[in-house]
Amino acid sequence: MNIDPLNVIRAYSYRFKIEVSFKVMKHLIGSFCYHFWTLAWPKLGNKTTSDLTNLSSQKQQLIASSINAIEGFVNFGCIATGILQIIAINHERYINQKYCGWLRTVSSEVPSEETVMSVIREEFFHNFFNFRNSVIYGIIMSKSRKPFMHRLEEAS
Repeated sequence: MNIDPLNVIRAYSYRFKIEVSFKVMKHLIGSFCYHFWTLAWPKLGNKTTSDLTNLSSQKQQLIASSINAIEGFVNFGCIATGILQIIAINHERYINQKYCGWLRTVSSEVPSEETVMSVIREEFFHNFFNFRNSVIYGIIMSKSRKPFMHRLEEAS
């Protein structure tokens, strides 16, 4: 092979950036927490194959829909990660001023995706009641749990 050693090192260094991106997408964004499944999908095990050509066209369509939903969900997770990174780069000073957590070491002026998400979460909830007339406020409030004492009264 005639590959320049510096290019090999550079290519290998991308591995760590990719792994960090997957960690953010998995643990912070939840990009891989999808629950799109279909009973049409054959069970896979040690003694089964994943040949889908033997399935009916209806089952193949259901499986294709599940795959499209999974890919869409993961793609939205990638977009959300990118938005956090853009906010971190463009608003680093504001994010660093508003962050109320503790960082053991500050390795960069640009905050991490987790720091950005924490600040956004705090800012949103501090201003949440200012959005009473918005659609998102109505959706969130319709899905919120009733206080525990109220549920006890209903149970009795």
